[in-house]
Amino acid sequence: MKKFLTTISVALASTALCASIVYAASLHNVTGTLGGVEGDLFELDGAMIFDSIRVGAQGVGGVTFFNGTIINETTTSSGADIPVTFGDNVRIDGTLYRGTTAGPGDDFPIKLNDDILVYGNLEVVDGNTVDFDGSTITGLSTADLSDAASIAMLGEGETIGANWVNNQFPWSAAEVADVTRTIQLPFGTIYSDANGTPAVITAATIPNLNYVANQGLFIEYAAAETTDIGTQFVVPSDYASGGVFKVMVDTAGDLVVDANLDFAVAISQSADTAIWDTDMDDEDPIDIPDNAGTPDVVTLVPTDQADISANDTIFLNLFPDTYAAGEPNLEIYGLWFEYQAIQ
Repeated sequence: MKKFLTTISVALASTALCASIVYAASLHNVTGTLGGVEGDLFELDGAMIFDSIRVGAQGVGGVTFFNGTIINETTTSSGADIPVTFGDNVRIDGTLYRGTTAGPGDDFPIKLNDDILVYGNLEVVDGNTVDFDGSTITGLSTADLSDAASIAMLGEGETIGANWVNNQFPWSAAEVADVTRTIQLPFGTIYSDANGTPAVITAATIPNLNYVANQGLFIEYAAAETTDIGTQFVVPSDYASGGVFKVMVDTAGDLVVDANLDFAVAISQSADTAIWDTDMDDEDPIDIPDNAGTPDVVTLVPTDQADISANDTIFLNLFPDTYAAGEPNLEIYGLWFEYQAIQ
């Protein structure tokens, strides 16, 4: 050990020269000086301080064993930490991880505090997650994205900011939200006493067809008149659900007591085995709003609405209910069928 320290002292003394003198450093073989041979290990109980240390040589290389942790204990003049610095390319042949245990799921993720340039492929092992929450991804084009979509992706709320034209795989009717559509039932298709002796409604029938300037044509019921009117139609092939009747009504004056509009519906099925309805469903009467001089729309919902399907034949019978003497005339300005249709 004395020889080793003497050799180290000689090496250090050889560098302690005047700055103005140019001196070529000499190479001293410590192994030979200490009486060892190539491959011997020298043990030191303590610490050695070097200005620098070199391991291996050109074309030969070497191995440095750090059975512990590398730490830079120095700081700046203000006390700030100075990191361990690697001044060359770094090659790591093992797994890079932080903490005492390798693998994800602990509280010691690897921390990268700088921009990163990846010159090869970046692969995330199956089952793990790449989280870009709150971050911006740039440089991606349509060609960079997978054509695959997951159920989770389709379930997310998204906003389309421009026209979305899908020419290659257009939506099928079953994939588009249903829309509200109507079938107008013109006065020319409505008959008086439809469930008895059907007759065309004119100015002389009960009820009668009337006209008011700036309002147009309407079917008019005088007080105490309860003769039914009726019409029928075939449910369109784009029918999806729902199915109600809408009536635009008004009264010639304020109601004295009450006015109701009653109705009955027959739904004759056409799907699978076609069959005529065996009876008319007498529905609950609907109140006529006491709102003279202003048109109101009332809705008639069939009890058997769930039985309606595309291409069914529907017969509607309509009549005032308990429309007593002394009440103002009841006026019907429009009648239509409203339903939800597939696209």
